[in-house]
Amino acid sequence: MTGKERVLKALRFQEVDRVPWVPFTGVHVARLIGSDAEKLLKEGDVLVEAVTAAAERYCADGVCSAFDLQAEAEVLGCDLHWSKNNPPAVTGHVLAQGKTLEDLPEFTKDKGRLPMFFDATRRLVEKIGDKTAVFALCCGPFTLALHLRGSDFIMDMIKKPEEAHKVLAFCSEVTRKMGEWYMETGAHVVAVVDPMTSQIAPKHFEAFVTPYVKPVIDEVHVKGGIVTLFCCGNATKNIELMMQSKPDAIAFDEQVDLAFVRELAEKYKVCFEGNIPLTTTLLFGSPRECVADVKKRIEIGGTAGYILSPGCDLPYDTPFYNLEAVGKYVAIGEEPSETSGFLSLEEALAQAEDSGDILEDVKIEPGKVFIEIVTLDSEGCAPCQYMCEAVKNVAPLYGEKLEWRESLIKSAAGIKRTMALGVSTLPTMLINNEVVYDNIIPTADDLMKQIDKRLKG
Repeated sequence: MTGKERVLKALRFQEVDRVPWVPFTGVHVARLIGSDAEKLLKEGDVLVEAVTAAAERYCADGVCSAFDLQAEAEVLGCDLHWSKNNPPAVTGHVLAQGKTLEDLPEFTKDKGRLPMFFDATRRLVEKIGDKTAVFALCCGPFTLALHLRGSDFIMDMIKKPEEAHKVLAFCSEVTRKMGEWYMETGAHVVAVVDPMTSQIAPKHFEAFVTPYVKPVIDEVHVKGGIVTLFCCGNATKNIELMMQSKPDAIAFDEQVDLAFVRELAEKYKVCFEGNIPLTTTLLFGSPRECVADVKKRIEIGGTAGYILSPGCDLPYDTPFYNLEAVGKYVAIGEEPSETSGFLSLEEALAQAEDSGDILEDVKIEPGKVFIEIVTLDSEGCAPCQYMCEAVKNVAPLYGEKLEWRESLIKSAAGIKRTMALGVSTLPTMLINNEVVYDNIIPTADDLMKQIDKRLKG
């Protein structure tokens, strides 16, 4: 059985000879060929070479062609901030700059970086697609709406629901087109990635997500293709609703319990993908710790309807040796050597503390407020970005009375800080060291009420 056959059977909820392994090859793969994130997502030759290298080196059964959820927004006029070790981030929200939907350019397949993405996907299918499944990723409607409108879209859902629905209908058509165009490349799977949907309650998911993700699911199914839905963050409350949208599979990160999803998957016969921890395991763990984690997930997932994957796209600095260890174990059962010499997570954290790499507590002063946002990285994680943006939008109103910082768990210092705070989900916002927003983006009004209450107190 080839890797592609194994992945496609799992996506159809059929029994396979072993659990398929699909590393979500994000900008990390640029490191494999000595390149960076910006070149990877702007140059087709670099993208094809890097993803091919990842498929071979990590013994992958499937790979992603391009993991960039900002390309659609860029075509529609949003500004991007580029990084060498992260995907680009949307910085200019076109619908928050006085423009309307009618002002936006027509969304066609020949604009922006889309032609490069489609061509690279087609080339990957031709080059490795006989043995390896190629996933083509597009931005989901809800996340695209946030890109276009910014964090104000959360407020629109409450105060201007008609306007919010209009924006989502527009975004839904964009996502449907992307699914159609990726099908034309020969991609084996269309993955609709909508990370912001973890930030809303189930009633809002049913009203503002389900109706708008259905068109792309139906589009792919009508053409005989396979479609998956991905949501990062603690999406536990919306997992069943994702399955009820009738995709072939759902993918989620480490904040969702795998056994819980297994039960729902059996009920709906929807494949599930996940959810190796990105930082505490793959980024800072040792090969033996990575394989130990993988063993547990394989045991829970089983050999029908489960695909082993990281919790999200891989951080740029993820060690090659950890991904190689996972790939070799899954493919041939090879165990990492006990004397491999790599640091464990515990050793890495201790080493960071010894070197002084720590995030200090901030003293809470009367008449002032300190906000801390624990994230994966606001440059590369949409929910993290929009939680930080919510604070940035109100901070000027408070001047020196408000201080805030972002604590990234992509560093050993960030992991230690998260442990000390007792934070278990991302992103999380603390005000004066108290968890106030756990995996949910606040509206400006609500956030200001929380700040004002503490200033008065």
